[in-house]
Amino acid sequence: MEKPFANLITQSIASANAQMVAPATSAAGTGALAGVVNASSNTNHTTDHPRTVIRGESPVEERNKSQAALTDWLNVSFPFHSENNSPKDFFISFSEATKRVFGGMTDQERGIHGWKHSFKFDHGCVIFAYGGQNNTAFLSLPGEGCAFISNWQSFTSYLKDQLRARITRWDGAVDDFKGIRSVDLAVELYKQGGFKQGGRNPKPKQHGNWITEDDLGRTFEVGNRKNGKLIRIYEKGKQFGDPSSPWVRWEVEFHAKDRVIPFDVLLHPDEYVAGAYPCMSWVSGRALRIHTVKEQDRITYERSVHVASTAYGALFNVMLQREGSAERVVERLKRQAIPKRLAFTDHFLRTQVNSDEF
Repeated sequence: MEKPFANLITQSIASANAQMVAPATSAAGTGALAGVVNASSNTNHTTDHPRTVIRGESPVEERNKSQAALTDWLNVSFPFHSENNSPKDFFISFSEATKRVFGGMTDQERGIHGWKHSFKFDHGCVIFAYGGQNNTAFLSLPGEGCAFISNWQSFTSYLKDQLRARITRWDGAVDDFKGIRSVDLAVELYKQGGFKQGGRNPKPKQHGNWITEDDLGRTFEVGNRKNGKLIRIYEKGKQFGDPSSPWVRWEVEFHAKDRVIPFDVLLHPDEYVAGAYPCMSWVSGRALRIHTVKEQDRITYERSVHVASTAYGALFNVMLQREGSAERVVERLKRQAIPKRLAFTDHFLRTQVNSDEF
C-alpha cells in the first residue's frame, strides 16, 4: 500500500526540477517510497535486551534521485585500565591508525562527561578522556573530526579489534545543497506520519523564527535525545551565514540507550539513515565529504569577507589613499594566522583534498 508521504516527496522533487533551466522531470512514479523500509521499532525491548539499530533500503526506482549520507559524529568507549594503559599508548596507536592527520594531543587539565582526565587533538576537535567510569576511556569525533577519516574500513577495524570499543553515539547526515527536501517538507511529512514508529508519532520541536523569515535559519526536530534517537532538519547554509543558501541538512542521531549501534553504520551510513524513519528511504549511497567541506568553506569565507568589509571597508579606503597601493595596505594589515571560523575547512582542503576517499 502506498504511503501518503511518498507523493509529497515526489511532488517536492518534481516542483524543484520544474524551476530549473533543464526540462522538468515527470512526477510519475509517485509510489517511489512505497517500498518496505525495515525501520519499525520494537517497543517491547528492555535494558537487558537492547534492540539493534537496523538498516533500511531505498527502493530501486528511488535511487536515481537519492541523496548520499555520511558519518557526522562518533563517540565510542573502550576498556582502559590506568595500570596497564597510558595516554601515550593510546596516542601512538590512534595516530598510526589515522595516519597522524589529527596532530598532537594536549592535556586539557580537566575532566569531561565523568572521566577524570581529558585531552584534545590539534585538528578536528577530537577528544580523548580516561579515568573512572568503570575503567573505560572515551573517544569523540565530531563532524570536523569525522571529515579527516579517509578510510572508514581500516578505522572501524581499529576501533573493533584493537580498542575493543563500542559505539555510544553516532550521527548520520544527508546534505541537500539545492534545498529540494526543505524543513517545510519535513513538517508536512511529520503531519502525514513519515516519522511515526511503534504506533506513535514522536514529539516535534521547532527552533528559529517560524513566524517571519530571517537570515538565521530554522530547525525542525523530531524525537528526544534522552530516548536515544532523534532527527534534525535544518537550514545549514543559513547557519553558516549565507541568508540566500538553499542548503538543508537531515541529521539522524543515535545513542546507545536501550539499543546497540553496530559498527556497520560507519561502513554503510546511507542504509542506517534510510532505515531510521519511514520517510527516509530516499537516502542512498555514501557521500563525498569534500562537497560538504567546500560549501561550508565558501559560505564561511564570503561571510567573513562581508563582515570585514562592513567593519573596516571605510578604513581600507582611507588606507589605500594614504599608503598609495593595495600591496602596502595588505602588508600592514595581514597576519600570519587563519580566522578560527575558517581553521577547519582551510586545513582540510589544504591537507586532505587529494585523497581518493574524498
